[in-house]
Amino acid sequence: MNDNKFVIIFCAMIAEMDLAVNNLINTFFISRGLGDNGTAAYQIVAPCFMLVCAFIALMYNGVQAVCSKDYGSDDKEKFNCHKNSGYTWTILIMITLSILFFVFKSPILDILGANDSDAVVSELCSECYLMFLPCFVLQGFFSIASCLLFLNEKKALLIANVVLYTFLISGNYIVLNYAVSMTGFIAVNAVGEAAADVFLILYWMIKRKESVSAFTAIRLATRDVKEAILTGLPDFMEYAFAAALSLLLNLYMLARFSSSVLAGFGVFEAVENIPELICVGFCFLFTSAFGIKVGRIMKAYNPEQKEITKKDLGDQIMSITRLGIISALIISAIMIIISRPVVALFFKGSSDQETINSAILIIISYSIGFVFYILNSEFVCYYKVVKALWQAHIIFFVEALAFPLMSRIILGELLGVVGFCFGGVLAEVMTFVINICIVWKSCGHFPKRINDFLMEKYL
Repeated sequence: MNDNKFVIIFCAMIAEMDLAVNNLINTFFISRGLGDNGTAAYQIVAPCFMLVCAFIALMYNGVQAVCSKDYGSDDKEKFNCHKNSGYTWTILIMITLSILFFVFKSPILDILGANDSDAVVSELCSECYLMFLPCFVLQGFFSIASCLLFLNEKKALLIANVVLYTFLISGNYIVLNYAVSMTGFIAVNAVGEAAADVFLILYWMIKRKESVSAFTAIRLATRDVKEAILTGLPDFMEYAFAAALSLLLNLYMLARFSSSVLAGFGVFEAVENIPELICVGFCFLFTSAFGIKVGRIMKAYNPEQKEITKKDLGDQIMSITRLGIISALIISAIMIIISRPVVALFFKGSSDQETINSAILIIISYSIGFVFYILNSEFVCYYKVVKALWQAHIIFFVEALAFPLMSRIILGELLGVVGFCFGGVLAEVMTFVINICIVWKSCGHFPKRINDFLMEKYL
């Protein structure tokens, strides 16, 4: 992979837009069309779909990391085995989840608190929940394909996303202006994802042997998917922890503050997908670039060649880290400046000032902590590639659940809504400190040079 870093980041952002931007599009159109009730219903049901995203992330991040190493070491046989098993198991898992979520609809909505809301919100929750079920398989398939297209077929990846978002945006516009309903807004997701999947299948049929990303065979052997699952498990835990965090914070906000703060938090979660998409691009860059370098280290024929490749890895880490910090600082400044006008876009007419203010405060908090978020993400990507998996699990737990829950609640109790909003910054700083301690333990001294961060015992 010899592309310019900015090209890689751009294509990586495109590769995961289906997960990172769908929430933004859904929240925007639902809030414009269905108002506070629609936004509340979508936010109440959101933890459920974040859990499904955890399974999708388990597979696509694991498959990407494993296949990147196969690609870097030019092992075509392993690459194809891991690729096809990734597709097969993702589809099976999504089918199983769709069935389970349909069968246990009522108790799940009870847990989410949907059935305790007023009749209008409760009905909107039910519509939202049911219409998302067909999206599971379609989205899972597209996510795996995007990761593999990212390696060598970036033009096809771009076209697939143009197809997806043409359907999503035009479909939501039609629903908003001619037939406003929760069913319509969510159904557009399934239509867009189905259209993108059909494009990919046709593309593979035309390319046949040329396509690296093509799903060419059903592979059910667990040995072919085991490494991908183990590698992607930290990502699964991150999304699962995020789902748990979302549920707990929803309940806390309703009990401690008001539904207005909850609505503001929902708007923040939508706006967050803009910088989150940039972070996703960097994570793809981190995982792919580090994965290929580590694959070459493993393939090195003698100690001298291995040391040269380690130096290349260190230079790669330094270069990408510098780019990540500079980019994060620029993005943070832009997000702070545009926070108020961006929040205003989500509201049609007047809205509760507490909703607007809480959304703006949380966006500013997120922006301030964004540099630490990028660095923490880079650490975790490296842990996954070198199979330092317990370290990755620790970081995902503290960053996605423990620290944000603890800091938001403690600061919320001490300082009210403002403290709650700025708890996110404290969580990212504490996570960064934990990462430094992990590297310190690995190298035996406080890390001062880039080689200290290589964690050579895992190479």
